[in-house]
Amino acid sequence: MSRDIAAKIKPLSSLSRIAHKLRSEGKVIVLCHGVFDLVYPGHIQHFASAKKHGDILIVTITADTHIKKGPGRPFFNQALRAQFLSAIEHIDYVAIVAADSGVSAIQKLQPHFYVKGPDYKDRKQKSKVPRRLDAEAQAVVDVNGKLLFTDDAVIFSSSNLINSFFEHYPPGTREYLKRIRQTYTSEEIVERLSSLGQIKVLVIGDTIIDEYVYCRPLGKSSKEPIMVHQYVEEEAFAGGVLATANHTASLVKKVQVATVLGKKSTAERFIRKHLKPNIQGHFFYEPGASTIIKRRFLDVLTKQKLFQVTYLKDELPVLKSEEKVSRYLLDHIKDFDLVIVNDFGHGMMSDALVQLVCKQAKYLALNVQANSANYGFNVITKYPRADFVCIDEQEIRLALHDKYGELEGLVKTMHQRMKCKTMIVTKGSKGAISYSKAEGYVQSPSVTDRVVDRVGAGDALFAIVSPCVYAGFPNELVSFIGNVAGALQVQTVGNKRPIEFADLTKYITRLLK
Repeated sequence: MSRDIAAKIKPLSSLSRIAHKLRSEGKVIVLCHGVFDLVYPGHIQHFASAKKHGDILIVTITADTHIKKGPGRPFFNQALRAQFLSAIEHIDYVAIVAADSGVSAIQKLQPHFYVKGPDYKDRKQKSKVPRRLDAEAQAVVDVNGKLLFTDDAVIFSSSNLINSFFEHYPPGTREYLKRIRQTYTSEEIVERLSSLGQIKVLVIGDTIIDEYVYCRPLGKSSKEPIMVHQYVEEEAFAGGVLATANHTASLVKKVQVATVLGKKSTAERFIRKHLKPNIQGHFFYEPGASTIIKRRFLDVLTKQKLFQVTYLKDELPVLKSEEKVSRYLLDHIKDFDLVIVNDFGHGMMSDALVQLVCKQAKYLALNVQANSANYGFNVITKYPRADFVCIDEQEIRLALHDKYGELEGLVKTMHQRMKCKTMIVTKGSKGAISYSKAEGYVQSPSVTDRVVDRVGAGDALFAIVSPCVYAGFPNELVSFIGNVAGALQVQTVGNKRPIEFADLTKYITRLLK
C-alpha cells in the first residue's frame, strides 16, 4: 500500500479533528457509510456522485465485529476493506467505525451531506418497520446536515455476488438455502415477522446474571501447580429468562416477564436497566437468597473460557415465594396469548408452578435446560404438556434415557409424550431438526461458521421462534428463522446484545439474495 493511500486511513477520533478544521476553512464535507465488503462498479458510481455534492468525501466502514450479514461475512476484513476504499480517487479519507450503523460517524464528523445509495431510498419507502437508516437520518438532522440518495443505477448487489461466486457454505447448506429461496422471498419473511407485534407474551423463568471476567495469563505459580492470571476487566449481562425476554421483545411490541430474584441481593437496578423498554417486569423476592450469578473467567486475548464460578445454593429447592407467584399467574396468565417458559432448573419452577402453567396457559412454549448445576435432574418430562417444545439433543437424550438412539425416533417419541404440536431439537453446529404431525421432519443446517461464544444461542433460537410457531408459520420457515437467530447470537459475547429485528431481517435478506 502506497504512502498516499495509507495516509487516507484515519482513526475516527483523528478524522473528527480533521473534519472540524476543514469545515472552518469553508470546505463542504460529504459522508458515506457502509460495509463495502466487495467493491463493485455500482459503488464507484455511488462515490463519484456523492463527491459532486461537496469538496471532501469521507467513507466510513463498519468494523468486523459489528457485521451480521450472514455466514462468511465480512468476506474481507476491515483493514483490507479500508485499503480498497482508500485507493479510490474520489475518496479523501477512510475510517473504521466500531458500531453497527453510521450514527457515531455522523455525530463525530458532522457532514454537510450524508449520502446513501438508491436502494436505501426504495427500502425506506417500502418498509413498514423502523430501520437503522431512521436513526442515521435523525443524526444527520441533529448536526444540521442533509440526507441525500444517489440516483445511479444499482448494477450489482455485493451480497448477491458473494453468495453466487464465493462458496463459503458447505454443499448441504447451499442446497438448503436454494430450497428456501425457491419457497420464500426475504420480503415475505420480513412481512410475516412484522405481523407478530400484537401477540401478548408472558415469559417465565429463572433470572441469571452472566459475568465475564477477562484475564491475562502470566504463567505457572513458582510455588504451586496453578496458572496465575492477571485481572484485566469485566462486564455483566442480563442472562437466563431476561435474555429470552429481550430477544422476544424484538418481535413483539409488549412483553411481560415473571421471575424470582434473591431478596438478600436482588441486582434489580441492573436488571431493569438491561431490559428493553417494551418489557414489563414482575419480580418476586426469595427470602434469604441472592439473585443467581454465573461468573466466567476468560483469556482476554483469545476469549477462551478458563473456568466458571456459579453463585447458586445447592440444596432442596423450596420456593418460599411460590404463593405470590402462583397468585399472580392465576390472576393474569389467561390474559396472554403465548406463555414462554425458560426453565434453567435453578428453583423457580416448582412442581406446583409447573402444574399451574401447564393447566392455565392458552399456548405454552417450553424450554427445559440441562446444565452443570442440575445435569440429568432437570428434564422436559417433568412438564405434563406443552404446545411447543424446544430443547437440545443432549436434553432429549437425558429425558428419554437414551444415549445412542436414532434422533428422529426420539423426537417423535417426545413429541407424543409431551402432546405438543411442534418440536425443535437443536444440534449445535449441525443445525436443528423439527417435527410436527402435519409436516413431518424438517432438517435445517447451521447458517454460520463464525462463532464468538455459544452461550445463549439455544435461548435466542427458542425466544425468536416461539411467536413464529404460535402464529402458525410453516415448520420449514420456523427452523430457518431459528437458525438465523442462533447464528446471530453465536457472533456475540454471551448475552451482551439481544437480537434486534433489523439484524434478524438483514441477515435473512443477505442469505436469500
